[in-house]
Amino acid sequence: MEVVEAWGILRPSDIPSARRLQALGLTSAVRHFNERAVPGMGGLWFAMPLVWSMLGISVARKLHHRPIEAANAVEALAMMEALAKGGGESNPRVRGSRNLPYVKGDFQILSKPGSYVTQPFRQTCTQPLVTLGLVQGTRARFNSFDLTEDGRRLLAPLGIVPELIEKWVCHGMRPPSDDLAPIAPTACLPDAIRAELTRRIYGEGADAERRKAIRDVGGELTSDALLAAPPPAGLTHEHLVDLRGGIAAVQLRAAALDVLGAVENRISRRWDDGLTPALSLAEAEHDEGICAKIEACVAKAERVARHIEVANEPESQTFLGECLRPNGLVRRLAKRDGVVIVLRDEELAPGPAFGADAVAEGDTDAATSGVSELPRIANLLALTADLCGAKSQAVGGDAP
Repeated sequence: MEVVEAWGILRPSDIPSARRLQALGLTSAVRHFNERAVPGMGGLWFAMPLVWSMLGISVARKLHHRPIEAANAVEALAMMEALAKGGGESNPRVRGSRNLPYVKGDFQILSKPGSYVTQPFRQTCTQPLVTLGLVQGTRARFNSFDLTEDGRRLLAPLGIVPELIEKWVCHGMRPPSDDLAPIAPTACLPDAIRAELTRRIYGEGADAERRKAIRDVGGELTSDALLAAPPPAGLTHEHLVDLRGGIAAVQLRAAALDVLGAVENRISRRWDDGLTPALSLAEAEHDEGICAKIEACVAKAERVARHIEVANEPESQTFLGECLRPNGLVRRLAKRDGVVIVLRDEELAPGPAFGADAVAEGDTDAATSGVSELPRIANLLALTADLCGAKSQAVGGDAP
C-alpha cells in the first residue's frame, strides 16, 4: 500500500490497518483479576471444545501427530459438518464460514494452519484441561498433553466417535454426518459427560469454591452490587477484594480511554478542516472537551482508588497513581497507548489503529453478565447453563 505523508505525518486514512486493542499496559492486571474471579477455566464458555481437544489429543498420541494440529482438525471437521447443514453462520458456537466451504474435509488439509480459523476454540481449553485433571503434560504447552485415565473415561459415552475420528486421520475415511452429530458445536453432550465435568468444575479446593460462589450468586452479580456495601452474600472477603479490584481497574481504564477518545476526535476534526492531523500537548491540555475527560478520569481514579489499592496488584496500582494526577495525564496515556494515539516529539499523532473499530480483548466472552469488566464471570455462567443442557449463546472477546 502506498504511504502518503501530510506535513511529515501519516494521514489517518492511509495508516495501515491494525487491531484497535488499547490495553494501556494493563494486560497482565486484567488477566490476573479474571483468573482470581474464576480460577482455572480460561476462556471456556461451553463444554464441547474440551471434547474436540481431547479427541484430537487422543488420536495424535496414537498416530504420532502433533496434538494442536489434530485438535484443530477435529474442531474444523465438526464446524464443517455444522456449516454443511446450514444456519450455522449465525450461531456463535460455529466458526469457519469464510474458509471451510472452500476446502476438502481431509485431515491433512484441516490440520494445516489457516485452513479453518486463526483462533480456534481449542485455545480456550489449555488451562481447563489441566485444571480438571483431564490431561497430563507441561502446563502451558498443548503439544505436550496426553489424556489421563480420567480423560479417556470421559470420552467413553461418545461411543464410536473416537474410533471414527481415528479412521479419518489414519485412512482419510470421513465419518458420515449423522455419526458426527454427538460432537456438533450445537449438540448437547451426553448426560454422563456433563455430570462429570460439573463435578470436576465445582469439586473441592479453594479455586472450586470461588467458581461455586460465582455460580451460586449468578444473576445477582452486577458491578454496582459488588462495589457497594454490603455486597452479595456468599463471597469470601478475599474473593470480593479481587472482584472489586478487577472491576475498578477496568472501569478506570475505560475512563482513561475516554481521554484518548477525545484526543482522537480532536485530531479527526483537524484533518477534516484540512489541518495537520496532530495535536500538541499544550493544545490538548487546553482543549475543553479533552479537559472534561481528564477531569472525569481523575474523579474516577479517586472513587475506585481504595479497591485497587487493597487488591495489591502492581500493574493496576501504578496505573492508578498516574490517573490520580491531572497534570501530564494525556502524555502518560499516549505513551501507554501507541495504538490509536502516539506521542511523537511532544505531539499527539495518529497511531496504527487510529479510526479503526474497537475489538475485544483476551478470553472469549460469553453472552453478557452484570459484570462486563470481568468476562470470565459470564463465561462460567454460560458454561454452567450448557452443562445443565441449556443452549447458551455467546459473542467473541476477553479483556486482557
